[in-house]
Amino acid sequence: MKIEDILPAPVEHQEAFILDHGKTNENGSLKYKDDMISYGWSIKHFNKLHEGAYVLNRHPGKITKDRKFEIYSGGYVKSITKPDVDGNVVATITHAFTFATPLKQGGAFLENFKWDSKKKKEGSWEHFWNQYGMNMISMKDFWNLVKGQNCVAFDESTINEETELTDSEIQELESTGALTSGFEITVINDGEARRPKEHKYTGVAKKIDFTEVQKAKSKTGKIGELIVLDMLTKEAKLKGLKDPEQVSVTRGDGLGYDILSFDTAGNEIHVEVKTSTGKYADGFDITANEIAASQGEDVNYKIYRVYKLNSKTRKCELQIYEGPITKNRFKLVPTLYKFYQK
Repeated sequence: MKIEDILPAPVEHQEAFILDHGKTNENGSLKYKDDMISYGWSIKHFNKLHEGAYVLNRHPGKITKDRKFEIYSGGYVKSITKPDVDGNVVATITHAFTFATPLKQGGAFLENFKWDSKKKKEGSWEHFWNQYGMNMISMKDFWNLVKGQNCVAFDESTINEETELTDSEIQELESTGALTSGFEITVINDGEARRPKEHKYTGVAKKIDFTEVQKAKSKTGKIGELIVLDMLTKEAKLKGLKDPEQVSVTRGDGLGYDILSFDTAGNEIHVEVKTSTGKYADGFDITANEIAASQGEDVNYKIYRVYKLNSKTRKCELQIYEGPITKNRFKLVPTLYKFYQK
């Protein structure tokens, strides 16, 4: 596929950059695993990358097996978050693509490339790349780098950033009783945070039973479930409704939902809770049983998606998806198959 068929059409004063993805954690793993669709930095160090720019992504030699850098993918900067108190921002990258063959240091193409916007010492890359890992290049350089290169459009559905609280984080919550002082929940609607007080909830009605948490297959999932149960319990008391029931405990976990709650008319609402410390509302696993449960006749089914669950700040975000779960309403990507001999 051609790059020009993937990227939005260039506009007047179009900008282009090469971004480094080489930050690692203490254990040596990459800090940003979703580098195809996001990029984070501090505007206190670099403040030239703007929305609408084309980008190419580079792995520095320090993280590659052969210690040689490579330009391996690219995309388009759709949006940039507002800076936090420390000046940190995150860009969302869309129209992403990967090079069929990365442009590698030492290869004839890059070694003989004539740069329009940067100066390179002959036979050396010393002092060529910006120390902050963000290099602005001319559009001439950008198109000369990608021209004639085979690439593949990146499928964002292949990213699975479902992450769990660590055992140490759960033990800290248990030892400090942190959950008894409450998580602050921000309810999200269509990607925008709803800020009025009635859509923020803080505190839990009772102390979390960590014996129940430790027995759960997913401790993070169970904590999210208990947070949602408390929120729904508070709503029920305020509206004079029947208290919700945690059916995953009282009746078992095979019903296809976790919590039974009720509306003002007394009708049942079946609530399935999905929880992650990751930053995306979608991309979570859902079972065939849960999909079937959402499609029952006269069933009011909802998925309460708890994400950005942070044990230190005691904050999380919540997005609610209305059932039924069907292929016409949602993108369902098969990630597991049963194998049988014919």
